[in-house]
Amino acid sequence: MKNKMGKVILVGAGAGDTGLLTIKGKKYIEEADCIIYDRLASPELLGMAKHGCECIYVGKENHKHIMKQDAINELLYKKSREYSLVVRLKGGDPYVFGRGGEEALYLRKRKIDIEVVPGVSSVVAALADAGIPITHRGISKGFQVITAHSKKDEEAQIDYTLLTDESMTCVFLMGLAHVEHIAEELIRAGRRPDTPAAVISNGTLATQKKCIGTLESIGYKVKCAKLESPAIIVVGNVVLLNDQLDFFEKRPLFGRKITVPYIEAIGERTHFNKLITDLQQLGADVDTIMVGKILPIPISDFEKEISSADWILFTSRNGVRAFFYNMKFNDTDIRRLAKIRFGVVGKATEQELKNYQIKADLVPDEQTGAGLAKALKKQISDQTKVCIFSAKEASEDLERELQKFCHVIKTDAYENVNVSEQDYILKPADTVISEAVFTSASNVERFFQMLTEEIMVERAYSIGKKTTEALKKKTVMNICESEESTYESVVSLITKK
Repeated sequence: MKNKMGKVILVGAGAGDTGLLTIKGKKYIEEADCIIYDRLASPELLGMAKHGCECIYVGKENHKHIMKQDAINELLYKKSREYSLVVRLKGGDPYVFGRGGEEALYLRKRKIDIEVVPGVSSVVAALADAGIPITHRGISKGFQVITAHSKKDEEAQIDYTLLTDESMTCVFLMGLAHVEHIAEELIRAGRRPDTPAAVISNGTLATQKKCIGTLESIGYKVKCAKLESPAIIVVGNVVLLNDQLDFFEKRPLFGRKITVPYIEAIGERTHFNKLITDLQQLGADVDTIMVGKILPIPISDFEKEISSADWILFTSRNGVRAFFYNMKFNDTDIRRLAKIRFGVVGKATEQELKNYQIKADLVPDEQTGAGLAKALKKQISDQTKVCIFSAKEASEDLERELQKFCHVIKTDAYENVNVSEQDYILKPADTVISEAVFTSASNVERFFQMLTEEIMVERAYSIGKKTTEALKKKTVMNICESEESTYESVVSLITKK
């Protein structure tokens, strides 16, 4: 245990959408030695933590607290004496009905350094994504935020006579079970029965749902829609702007649940995976399943291999990343690459190489291993030495083709390993998956191997021929193959279906 006490940062995780985390909040999550967190709408935030960070869940599930507030306060104090930097990660904003003030006061009384990083509250974020501005000139001059939640999950004691100004927007948090009662009390206090009202469930997420009505009808509409918590209630004339300002639910993939088995690339977490983020930005509810992980292989004779090479070829972004991992691992001077030319299999790999400030000398029109070999043959002689940096389990097709007209060295730069702690289990409702995306034959095989029972995929999107061949051997009703082996082409295919 350290003599000097650490610092505790109260970080607001935002309303749900991972992108609503602030830059400052992300920085502290990445630096934290310990993260103490509530139930998060975006558990991917924990994936930003550094290796070895202790993560402790203290949230609430099914109206039961995993840990009482007094115990959470004491835990924060205890961990501040063990670690230099402790992050208390809370949904929304720490000070908007998040009991962050209580935790901060508890720590300050014990001489613990604290800092608070505000979060984007659902008070504004959920409304915005529902097409409802919380204020609007000529309609709403301000807003009132009220918690409808009591300690025993009963109706909160609210003085509704303070909420009758029609020029103010009223926002109720944690009140889904009491929508009808809240509406009745507002009418009894003097609000018109035809006052516009809305309830937004899972605001800012791809699973967002909402009901639009009036104080007189909203309770019935919510019952019929069977909305789920968390939900936010908004009352006021700003609700009428919903039709004009609703961009969120009009995105092309909104309402579609798409399963994406993925293999974690070198130095890439789920929230950095371009395919996944592109689908999410288009509105899809993406169910991500890690089926493998790419790890770089340290190459002890790395400098010897590159010193004899005239050309270095990369067949994937991971090959590029593994190459530069070995540059760092072997403390290789970048000037050793001055006389070497570089070839890549396609545009994505070309861009990855550019990220390291190197422009590819060769990018074939046909983005395959065969296309790369064909294009390279036109530029080299039989004395040329070519080094391929690729996966340990990569196909030997490219190597065999190159051996016909040059000297080839294949280097195992990275390997695709199974996930050791994979606890994903398909729920009974998921025995039929409506849509799934597969970006390699290996994640097809691993995905179906992981299943506890046989399932049916109604429609599978394939990135290329080998992936399609693997899918044809599985229980897939309809296979759609993209025109090009790129994420962009796959996303374009999905949006057209």
